[in-house]
Amino acid sequence: MQEFAALIGVVVGGLLTFTLTNLGERARWRRDQRVRWDAARLQSYTEYCNAVKRMVHISTGMAKTRGLQHSSDAVPLARGRVELAAAAGERTARWESVLLLGTPATIDAARAWHQSVWQLEFYARGVLTGQEGWAAALAEYERERAVFYRHARKDLGLEGDASTSSWPPAWYERLDAAQQLAVRSSTDANEK
Repeated sequence: MQEFAALIGVVVGGLLTFTLTNLGERARWRRDQRVRWDAARLQSYTEYCNAVKRMVHISTGMAKTRGLQHSSDAVPLARGRVELAAAAGERTARWESVLLLGTPATIDAARAWHQSVWQLEFYARGVLTGQEGWAAALAEYERERAVFYRHARKDLGLEGDASTSSWPPAWYERLDAAQQLAVRSSTDANEK
């Protein structure tokens, strides 16, 4: 009987060891997978953001050439159309990895962001016109960008919203009128 109790103790001990080891390995595997996918998401989101921002940069430059107000450098329309087509192709390619790796909320936010950029592209191409509509399109782009960044940061386990800044920066308000005029003139000269 004593041998039987010892045998049961060995079996129970072995089962507990096996179970706890298995649970530990499974938890470590899940943790490793989460880290791996977080790295892939980070790369995917970063590449997607860069592709979308490239489209915005070209679109705002072309819109500036068409007489719409923006701080971007003017982009010649013929060159801009070629660059915009290439940038749109790049954005589309990067979009696929967002679809593959993103959470549903992040995907929805990314879609809304790049759809707001299409509106900027229509102004750049001259399909849409008017400063008031352009200003509204820029504001919508900024809002959708902030929503995407909020969801992407949450998806990556980062807390809080991305910091945003606007023009003029805080230091500009401390300048006297002559200095403000000099800064504006310098900025306008750089934009031409």
